[in-house]
Amino acid sequence: MKEIKLPIMQTVSLTISQQDIDPSKAIDIGGGRRGVSLGVMFDERIASLMETARQNGGKILYATTSIEQKIESILLEYFMGPFAGHDDKRVMFEHEVLQSTTLSFRAKKELVTKIINNDSLLAGDKKSAAQRDLKKIMDWRNAFAHGKIQHDTKRGCFIAYYSGEPKTETLDDHYWDEVERVFRECDVLLDEAIRTLRSRKPMQYPGSAL
Repeated sequence: MKEIKLPIMQTVSLTISQQDIDPSKAIDIGGGRRGVSLGVMFDERIASLMETARQNGGKILYATTSIEQKIESILLEYFMGPFAGHDDKRVMFEHEVLQSTTLSFRAKKELVTKIINNDSLLAGDKKSAAQRDLKKIMDWRNAFAHGKIQHDTKRGCFIAYYSGEPKTETLDDHYWDEVERVFRECDVLLDEAIRTLRSRKPMQYPGSAL
């Protein structure tokens, strides 16, 4: 398969302070002038960092789609009951409601959280963990879908986005470790919620009478 290359705007910045301008480190730049090096604003290393950040951001978007599909599975089974062969109502509910663009990820997140809590699909602290993880995943998805990856000589690689107010997050290893941990934990918790739902008798499903 061909790997496509599309035009991407790169945003880099150079941050300096008074301490960076040390006259004792000035060098002759010709013409009787002297100057102080402020460092490299952009090179292959920085380009590689930004490219990795973009690739990781793309993985967040794809992984969020996977999480969303598991949420839809819980909602479908909760409202329509377990699969027992083709059902036109089930198909319509899945396509026209759950997969409709009018039902946002936020709405699905809030609905599945209520179901998990009200019907005890997860025990104890796992309920709050699932809610917390889904909130973080939604925020990360929105940040990389609408934000801008940038690089600064002092801060390194970061993403700037808007969520009620302008925000920035430094894209270091600590950040990516947290992303991996939350996605893995959330994936396991949703799988557990699905198993709990499917372990119940059909008459226990709120949507079994539909």
